[in-house]
Amino acid sequence: MNSLPSASSRLRRAREATGTGLVVALVSLAAIGCLSAWAGAGHAGSPAKIEVREARVLLPVMPGRNTNAYFRIVNTGGAPDRLLSVTSPAVSAAELTVHRMNEENGAFRESSGSVEVPAEGEVAMSPHGSAVTVRSDPSWRPGERVAFTLAFQRSGTITVEADVRPVTLGSAP
Repeated sequence: MNSLPSASSRLRRAREATGTGLVVALVSLAAIGCLSAWAGAGHAGSPAKIEVREARVLLPVMPGRNTNAYFRIVNTGGAPDRLLSVTSPAVSAAELTVHRMNEENGAFRESSGSVEVPAEGEVAMSPHGSAVTVRSDPSWRPGERVAFTLAFQRSGTITVEADVRPVTLGSAP
């Protein structure tokens, strides 16, 4: 009995090893090429860079009722971020929400928990998308400013002042 592999068996194993090695080498080269392109474009190590460029809160038709605040959040960084919460000393509760429709075409707001802000992108909150639902202060008047603090997963907190606007002007930035 011969316990050594035959020449054809050794040749087959050598071909399989060479094929596997070639695939690994090509995949590695492709990965290095993609990483080089990504780094060359300035994205390597580029954190999220968040700016809040517009902030407004609607004056409800009935004072003291729930209303919405809207923010235009811009991320000029190379990594995504997430808006986790919004607070304000001027409101008792603030909740991140999203606009939804039911089967009878009735609109309602649903808690969203958080809002994704894409890398090199923006979120423009609106009556038909994301918003911050708050209990309004009955003393608010058009033109006043209300401070809000937005807490982001990566970027920390940003405090901005939102313009109080009547509902008729509320959906326009």
